[in-house]
Amino acid sequence: MPYLLHFIVMRKTLLNTMGLVLALFGATNVYAQSTVELPYSITFDSTNDVWTVLDASPTPGTSWEFNNDWGNDGFCIGNAWTATPSYCIRTDSGEPNDYYVSPSFSLKAGKTYTVKTSSGTMYSTPAKLSVEYTTTSTDAASFTKLSDIDMPSSGVQYDNSYDLTVPEDGLYSFAFHATNTSAGDKSNWVYLYALGFSIEEKVGGETPDPGPDPDPDKPDPPVEDQEGTLPYDMTFDSAEKFATWTTMDNSETPGVTWAYTASDFAGKPAAHMGMDATSETCDWLVSPKFELKEGKSYTITVDAASGPDNELNLILDYFVGSKSADNQKTIEWIGSKLPATVGESGEVKNQWTLDANKDGVYLFAFRALNWGANNANDAISIYSVKIEEKADGEPDAPVALPYEVSFEQEENVAAWTAMDRSGNTGSTWSWNSWGYQEYDTDWNPVGDQHPCVSFSSDWNTDANDYWVSPEFALEAGKTYLAKAHTANTRSCLEAGTTSFTMKLGTNKKVQSSFDQTLGSIELNTVYDRDPSTFEFSVQESGNYYVAFHISDSEGANAYGYIFDFSLAEKEGAAEEPVATAPVADLIATEVMTRSAVELAWTNPTKDVDGKDLPADAALTVKVYEGEELLATLDAQAPGSEGTYTKESTADTFAGEHSYKVVVVYKEKESEAATATLTVVVDAINGVVVPADAKVSVHTLGGAAVGNNLSTLGKGTYIVTMKRADGTMKTVKVTK
Repeated sequence: MPYLLHFIVMRKTLLNTMGLVLALFGATNVYAQSTVELPYSITFDSTNDVWTVLDASPTPGTSWEFNNDWGNDGFCIGNAWTATPSYCIRTDSGEPNDYYVSPSFSLKAGKTYTVKTSSGTMYSTPAKLSVEYTTTSTDAASFTKLSDIDMPSSGVQYDNSYDLTVPEDGLYSFAFHATNTSAGDKSNWVYLYALGFSIEEKVGGETPDPGPDPDPDKPDPPVEDQEGTLPYDMTFDSAEKFATWTTMDNSETPGVTWAYTASDFAGKPAAHMGMDATSETCDWLVSPKFELKEGKSYTITVDAASGPDNELNLILDYFVGSKSADNQKTIEWIGSKLPATVGESGEVKNQWTLDANKDGVYLFAFRALNWGANNANDAISIYSVKIEEKADGEPDAPVALPYEVSFEQEENVAAWTAMDRSGNTGSTWSWNSWGYQEYDTDWNPVGDQHPCVSFSSDWNTDANDYWVSPEFALEAGKTYLAKAHTANTRSCLEAGTTSFTMKLGTNKKVQSSFDQTLGSIELNTVYDRDPSTFEFSVQESGNYYVAFHISDSEGANAYGYIFDFSLAEKEGAAEEPVATAPVADLIATEVMTRSAVELAWTNPTKDVDGKDLPADAALTVKVYEGEELLATLDAQAPGSEGTYTKESTADTFAGEHSYKVVVVYKEKESEAATATLTVVVDAINGVVVPADAKVSVHTLGGAAVGNNLSTLGKGTYIVTMKRADGTMKTVKVTK
């Protein structure tokens, strides 16, 4: 049996025994009602004879009683190991319908009265608590509901206020009314606690004129919760500086709290907390308000000291939004010996770090705490406080893919980060040496324990926690596969409320950056099973984090176990190479002076399917005359201009020439682009050489002198023209 389940069962067993005793001897506090004057206030921290019990359950016997014992299901704030004294109703052998009834108060028609209650619940009970009133306190049917008392979380003290205007003059009593109308077991699941009650006439109207100021030269008091700016540096060396901070006296008997002193036990000016002989101590010294940003870290540097025999404890707290005792969060318990030291080395620790988990207003606070009255030796001084944003440091270096990690070994979690964004931080992802234990339907263990990363509920708050990977460089257009083996508890599976997903983000400290959900992780209690697999891509190339995200509105139902994780680029089938489009704008131009032909063209930018070629593609261009390969041009860029010059002799220049250009890419040839050029050698004296003729020129003596009359000197020549069809013509030409 899991420890918590065993603990609850043990406490319920004790309670059922107590219920039997009460049934045998009768309920307590059944004294006659009395009438008391307003204003009226009571805390239920001890037994009393003025409130009574009215048990209207179908099976009376177990009802409201005093309890200050945590082991007997007392009220424990935050599930602490000490109980807050209260009147409570826990289990009931029958369906609970129980009233804890006040004395009578004389109320007048037309007047408004303010009723305040302090109450709590335990174990996420389905039972409901309401505050009700009546003029007949012994008749359960006569009560009228003033309001249900909303208590969404267990182990939290709720202080509520309600206004009531009675319809007629009379004697009215009030009651805490406990019921359980849920569809489940109604007899053993109540756990409701009354901690305090008050009623007073509500006074309205204008604020009376205080008259003239008796001390006009006295400076106005500072505005509460002043705005602070970072970096912040405060030295408490004057009353004016101290006044920029505020105090909260949450002691049982308020009266003594933090104050400015010009000379403390060391003879130094300070914000000082000293002897409080009247009660236990719970007092805050609260900073101005600071606007902090999620994902940023802030350092708090403190110069503080304690008296030589001090036993008063100092705690560094903070508030988010507004300051109240119910809104306190702790950075660190500093202790009673200041300056604080670390371990056996005795190194002084005077700096602490807060990682802001959301954008908002933050107030830092020093809490002086003692469970009994302070003595003359108890003294703490704060001399100075610095608050500043911590530098981000060097950015993460992306981890190469493929990536694979097992969480069986603790050292493998070093590159991962837990990010807690619950309403109350404190429970989040971490490595667990015990790890995961599989259970069958009868809660018998199956197989071995498996060390892993785990999340084991967020009691009394929501669960909203991320387990964040190292950084990965991902490219747009590529597909990636993420895989992980996970498990859940059987109770979590049965509750069916937990959300367990895998997300993608760009900042491991900012929740809103994880805006892409890769998919839901199946809730399953089996250790050895196929992994959850997620296929995804990114729209923009960049650095990304993968995170396991667990959430649950109740918190207590959230359990998760992660055994491993891998990320790799998906291997697809090799693409079949495709030929490029042919070259464009191929032209052939004769250069008469050089007996040459110049070819020019534009290399392609797309393949035959119309897709763009890579900008760095290396094209090979082949140039042909007829079927004769003239040249192979390598490393040609898409879209570049290509050229080639074909030199000829005087005998071969004239006549028709055919050229083609072919592009080769990834061993695929493009369609040929072609061009045809006929070179005509002009004669003089009216002799025209046919376009398809080959020309030869001789002297009268028969010596060959070329094929271009324009380059010959004066004289008489024999010109022979041979056409493509074989016919010949010979003429005599004189220059």
